[in-house]
Amino acid sequence: MKPLQRAVSLVAFSLMAASASLPARADMGDITFNEIFAMADKNKDSMITKQEFLDAMSKAYDMKMEKMKASKDGKMMMKGDAMTKDGFKSLINDIHHGA
Repeated sequence: MKPLQRAVSLVAFSLMAASASLPARADMGDITFNEIFAMADKNKDSMITKQEFLDAMSKAYDMKMEKMKASKDGKMMMKGDAMTKDGFKSLINDIHHGA
């Protein structure tokens, strides 16, 4: 495994592990860890493969972009089809705090 892939995987799994102990949050309809895990676990074996993870994160990114487009603050969080640093931070916060 390449060092960058290993680092990204470690960060992703660390976020998932850290968020497992946090309370559920459904106040603003954010994209939650549980929703992403359910999207990823295609065969419902309570595990996700690397490809399932990448597919689910792609869907989470798209869902977040749609929410930002509809938001009055969306222009600060996206530019064209790309997220700004603030937009990406918002996506990560959704996942981290939404478990």
